[in-house]
Amino acid sequence: MARLPAFDSLYVFAVAARHLSFTAAGNELHRTQSAVSHRIKALENEIGVPLFERLARGLELTNAGAALAHRLNEAIADISRTIAELDRAGEPRQLRVTMLPSVASRWLMPRLSRFCQLHPDVHVQIVADPRVIDLRAERIDLAIRFGPGQYRGFESTPFMSDRMLPVCSPQLLEQRDRITSVDELTRLPLLHDSGAEGDGGSLSDWRSWLDQLGRRDLPCRTGQRFSHAGLAIEAAVLGLGVAMARLSLVADHLTNGTLVCPLPLTTATAFSYYLVAPPARASAPDIAVFSEWLHTEAKEVATVAARFAAHEAEFRATLASTSAAAQSAD
Repeated sequence: MARLPAFDSLYVFAVAARHLSFTAAGNELHRTQSAVSHRIKALENEIGVPLFERLARGLELTNAGAALAHRLNEAIADISRTIAELDRAGEPRQLRVTMLPSVASRWLMPRLSRFCQLHPDVHVQIVADPRVIDLRAERIDLAIRFGPGQYRGFESTPFMSDRMLPVCSPQLLEQRDRITSVDELTRLPLLHDSGAEGDGGSLSDWRSWLDQLGRRDLPCRTGQRFSHAGLAIEAAVLGLGVAMARLSLVADHLTNGTLVCPLPLTTATAFSYYLVAPPARASAPDIAVFSEWLHTEAKEVATVAARFAAHEAEFRATLASTSAAAQSAD
């Protein structure tokens, strides 16, 4: 086994690599710029490879330096987390989980009590944030991401797909005839999730739904806009209009009748849900328990989706039959 350099030297390098500055590293470590520079040079001599390119405009990591810095950051984060866990020895385990606010409020929170009853020794702390936050910097154990599934440097597992459909309050339809076409639907007040319109291609907005149904001709820009899906869904529950929603976020509402689908036509999203964790924590027992429970809960949504798919198939068959009858009459 190769002899490891002193941890202090490795830590000085990790700080300098983060700042790309010996002066800034010295300020953080309460050392002089010269002391940091000499320690880095000694480390390079010890391991036999250069870690920095010393350029006129500043420092840049070499390939070897970048690789070492990446591994050191993971190791330091793991050590810090372990020490924090030792400090909390004897206390209930704290599992920090982050996700979009809409996923937290519309999907996870209605189900979380079931997990708490099954595993009272695991305390889940929900970090609902619309940003894609740095899991290591924020000391996050697990993230539920709605995205394309490419999360470099992290363990990523798919656990739930999704579909889009229009939803509204039953009261919104009480004074109207039954909606039988996309044209009729888009004449109702539309509610928009602004986050979905600029999320990089999830196909979760009104325009994407219409395009996938072959109705690029229909306008859909009018109507109220909300910063995230949860607010748009809440507006639909309150009867303000028709929201374009992910089935996962409205499955409970469709089951209990607080929302209905005025036109049972769904389209696929380009994104799916993934469980994302730092490699150092991915196999931890508390994450494994919580992840297994999440997969179980996802099956419930899949059951609602299957029931809705059967309803959609019946509706499409009726449309096809009506269309064929109309053509025969012509």
